[in-house]
Amino acid sequence: MSPPIELSTETFARLQAYAVPFIDHPEDVIKRFAEFYEKHHPLPGAPVEAIVDVQDDVRRCNPVTPPDLTHTKVLTVEFGGERLERSQANWNGLLIAAVLKAKAEAKSAADFKRIVVVNFVDGQKTDEGYRFLRQAGISVQGQDANASWRAACHIAQELGCHVLVNFAWRQKEGAAFPGETGQFLIPTR
Repeated sequence: MSPPIELSTETFARLQAYAVPFIDHPEDVIKRFAEFYEKHHPLPGAPVEAIVDVQDDVRRCNPVTPPDLTHTKVLTVEFGGERLERSQANWNGLLIAAVLKAKAEAKSAADFKRIVVVNFVDGQKTDEGYRFLRQAGISVQGQDANASWRAACHIAQELGCHVLVNFAWRQKEGAAFPGETGQFLIPTR
Protein backbone atom coordinates (compact mmCIF):
# COMPACT_ATOMS: atom_id res chain seq x y z
CA MET A 1 0.00 0.00 0.00
CA SER A 2 1.29 3.44 -0.89
CA PRO A 3 1.71 6.13 1.74
CA PRO A 4 -1.15 8.55 2.37
CA ILE A 5 -0.85 12.02 0.83
CA GLU A 6 -1.91 15.18 2.61
CA LEU A 7 -3.34 18.00 0.50
CA SER A 8 -3.99 21.57 1.50
CA THR A 9 -7.61 22.67 1.56
CA GLU A 10 -6.92 24.91 -1.45
CA THR A 11 -5.40 22.07 -3.52
CA PHE A 12 -8.19 19.68 -2.57
CA ALA A 13 -10.79 22.28 -3.65
CA ARG A 14 -8.99 22.69 -6.99
CA LEU A 15 -9.07 18.91 -7.53
CA GLN A 16 -12.77 18.78 -6.65
CA ALA A 17 -13.50 21.24 -9.45
CA TYR A 18 -12.37 18.55 -11.94
CA ALA A 19 -14.02 15.60 -10.22
CA VAL A 20 -17.27 13.91 -11.16
CA PRO A 21 -19.38 14.12 -7.98
CA PHE A 22 -20.10 10.80 -6.21
CA ILE A 23 -17.90 8.95 -8.72
CA ASP A 24 -14.33 10.26 -8.67
CA HIS A 25 -11.92 9.88 -5.83
CA PRO A 26 -9.00 12.33 -5.55
CA GLU A 27 -6.76 9.63 -7.06
CA ASP A 28 -8.97 9.48 -10.20
CA VAL A 29 -8.52 13.21 -10.79
CA ILE A 30 -4.78 13.04 -10.12
CA LYS A 31 -4.49 10.17 -12.65
CA ARG A 32 -6.27 12.26 -15.30
CA PHE A 33 -3.92 15.18 -14.67
CA ALA A 34 -0.90 12.85 -14.86
CA GLU A 35 -2.15 11.30 -18.14
CA PHE A 36 -2.74 14.74 -19.64
CA TYR A 37 0.69 15.96 -18.55
CA GLU A 38 2.48 12.84 -19.81
CA LYS A 39 0.71 13.09 -23.17
CA HIS A 40 2.09 16.61 -23.62
CA HIS A 41 5.42 16.06 -21.85
CA PRO A 42 6.53 12.45 -22.43
CA LEU A 43 9.04 10.98 -20.04
CA PRO A 44 12.48 10.36 -21.55
CA GLY A 45 12.50 6.92 -23.17
CA ALA A 46 8.72 6.57 -22.98
CA PRO A 47 7.01 5.29 -26.13
CA VAL A 48 5.45 8.05 -28.21
CA GLU A 49 1.88 7.44 -29.33
CA ALA A 50 1.17 7.29 -33.05
CA ILE A 51 -2.25 8.92 -32.57
CA VAL A 52 -2.08 12.28 -30.83
CA ASP A 53 -5.85 12.77 -30.57
CA VAL A 54 -9.12 12.48 -32.47
CA GLN A 55 -11.17 15.57 -33.27
CA ASP A 56 -14.10 15.87 -35.67
CA ASP A 57 -13.60 12.20 -36.64
CA VAL A 58 -10.03 12.92 -37.81
CA ARG A 59 -7.12 11.09 -36.18
CA ARG A 60 -4.40 13.65 -35.65
CA CYS A 61 -1.28 11.55 -35.93
CA ASN A 62 2.21 12.08 -34.61
CA PRO A 63 4.27 12.81 -37.75
CA VAL A 64 7.46 11.40 -36.23
CA THR A 65 5.94 8.09 -35.07
CA PRO A 66 3.13 7.59 -37.57
CA PRO A 67 0.63 4.75 -37.58
CA ASP A 68 0.85 2.20 -40.39
CA LEU A 69 -0.06 3.94 -43.65
CA THR A 70 -0.58 0.76 -45.65
CA HIS A 71 -3.87 0.97 -47.59
CA THR A 72 -4.19 4.74 -47.26
CA LYS A 73 -5.17 7.36 -49.81
CA VAL A 74 -3.92 10.94 -49.65
CA LEU A 75 -6.76 13.47 -49.77
CA THR A 76 -4.90 16.81 -49.64
CA VAL A 77 -1.28 17.92 -49.24
CA GLU A 78 0.31 21.24 -48.35
CA PHE A 79 4.10 21.27 -48.32
CA GLY A 80 6.20 24.34 -47.65
CA GLY A 81 3.29 26.71 -48.19
CA GLU A 82 2.13 25.17 -51.47
CA ARG A 83 -0.88 22.97 -51.98
CA LEU A 84 -0.23 20.03 -54.29
CA GLU A 85 -2.56 19.61 -57.24
CA ARG A 86 -5.00 16.70 -57.01
CA SER A 87 -2.95 14.69 -59.54
CA GLN A 88 0.16 15.04 -57.33
CA ALA A 89 -1.61 14.53 -53.99
CA ASN A 90 -0.34 11.04 -53.20
CA TRP A 91 2.48 9.70 -51.05
CA ASN A 92 5.10 9.73 -53.84
CA GLY A 93 3.87 13.14 -55.02
CA LEU A 94 4.49 14.44 -51.51
CA LEU A 95 7.96 12.88 -51.53
CA ILE A 96 8.77 14.49 -54.89
CA ALA A 97 7.59 17.91 -53.64
CA ALA A 98 9.83 17.49 -50.59
CA VAL A 99 12.84 16.43 -52.69
CA LEU A 100 12.38 19.40 -55.04
CA LYS A 101 12.17 21.77 -52.07
CA ALA A 102 15.33 20.20 -50.61
CA LYS A 103 17.13 20.57 -53.96
CA ALA A 104 16.18 24.26 -54.09
CA GLU A 105 17.23 24.98 -50.50
CA ALA A 106 20.24 22.71 -49.92
CA LYS A 107 23.46 24.64 -49.60
CA SER A 108 25.62 21.91 -51.15
CA ALA A 109 25.49 18.42 -52.65
CA ALA A 110 26.53 17.01 -49.26
CA ASP A 111 23.75 18.97 -47.55
CA PHE A 112 21.21 17.65 -50.08
CA LYS A 113 22.41 14.07 -49.55
CA ARG A 114 22.02 14.49 -45.77
CA ILE A 115 18.49 15.88 -46.10
CA VAL A 116 17.14 13.44 -48.70
CA VAL A 117 17.08 9.97 -47.15
CA VAL A 118 15.75 7.98 -50.14
CA ASN A 119 17.63 6.52 -53.09
CA PHE A 120 18.39 9.03 -55.84
CA VAL A 121 20.90 9.31 -58.67
CA ASP A 122 22.12 12.21 -60.74
CA GLY A 123 20.66 12.30 -64.22
CA GLN A 124 17.88 10.25 -65.78
CA LYS A 125 17.08 6.73 -64.60
CA THR A 126 13.68 5.20 -65.27
CA ASP A 127 14.09 1.55 -64.31
CA GLU A 128 13.92 -0.03 -60.82
CA GLY A 129 11.14 2.35 -59.77
CA TYR A 130 13.08 5.56 -60.39
CA ARG A 131 11.36 8.70 -61.63
CA PHE A 132 13.28 11.47 -63.35
CA LEU A 133 12.78 14.95 -61.91
CA ARG A 134 13.83 17.16 -64.81
CA GLN A 135 13.75 20.41 -62.77
CA ALA A 136 16.23 18.93 -60.26
CA GLY A 137 18.31 16.88 -62.71
CA ILE A 138 18.01 13.75 -60.56
CA SER A 139 16.01 10.53 -60.47
CA VAL A 140 14.33 9.45 -57.23
CA GLN A 141 13.27 5.91 -56.42
CA GLY A 142 9.56 5.52 -55.58
CA GLN A 143 8.57 4.41 -52.09
CA ASP A 144 5.58 2.84 -50.38
CA ALA A 145 3.29 5.06 -48.29
CA ASN A 146 5.22 4.53 -45.04
CA ALA A 147 8.67 5.19 -46.51
CA SER A 148 7.41 8.18 -48.54
CA TRP A 149 5.97 9.78 -45.42
CA ARG A 150 9.08 9.12 -43.31
CA ALA A 151 11.32 10.67 -45.97
CA ALA A 152 9.04 13.68 -46.57
CA CYS A 153 8.71 14.22 -42.82
CA HIS A 154 12.50 14.12 -42.41
CA ILE A 155 12.98 16.64 -45.23
CA ALA A 156 10.30 18.95 -43.81
CA GLN A 157 11.88 18.86 -40.36
CA GLU A 158 15.35 19.51 -41.76
CA LEU A 159 14.10 22.48 -43.80
CA GLY A 160 11.65 23.77 -41.16
CA CYS A 161 8.73 23.51 -43.62
CA HIS A 162 5.05 23.55 -42.80
CA VAL A 163 3.32 20.32 -43.87
CA LEU A 164 -0.35 19.37 -43.66
CA VAL A 165 -1.49 16.01 -45.05
CA ASN A 166 -5.04 14.67 -44.86
CA PHE A 167 -5.48 11.02 -45.73
CA ALA A 168 -7.91 8.14 -45.34
CA TRP A 169 -7.47 4.44 -44.62
CA ARG A 170 -9.27 2.36 -47.21
CA GLN A 171 -11.93 -0.16 -46.16
CA LYS A 172 -9.49 -3.01 -46.57
CA GLU A 173 -8.20 -5.87 -44.48
CA GLY A 174 -4.78 -4.88 -43.17
CA ALA A 175 -5.57 -1.17 -42.92
CA ALA A 176 -4.73 0.25 -39.49
CA PHE A 177 -8.03 2.16 -39.15
CA PRO A 178 -10.35 1.07 -42.00
CA GLY A 179 -12.60 3.85 -43.28
CA GLU A 180 -11.16 6.49 -40.96
CA THR A 181 -9.43 9.77 -41.76
CA GLY A 182 -6.02 10.83 -40.51
CA GLN A 183 -3.94 13.97 -40.53
CA PHE A 184 -0.27 14.91 -40.16
CA LEU A 185 0.76 18.43 -39.24
CA ILE A 186 4.31 19.70 -39.07
CA PRO A 187 4.32 23.40 -38.16
CA THR A 188 6.82 25.86 -39.59
CA ARG A 189 9.74 26.26 -37.28
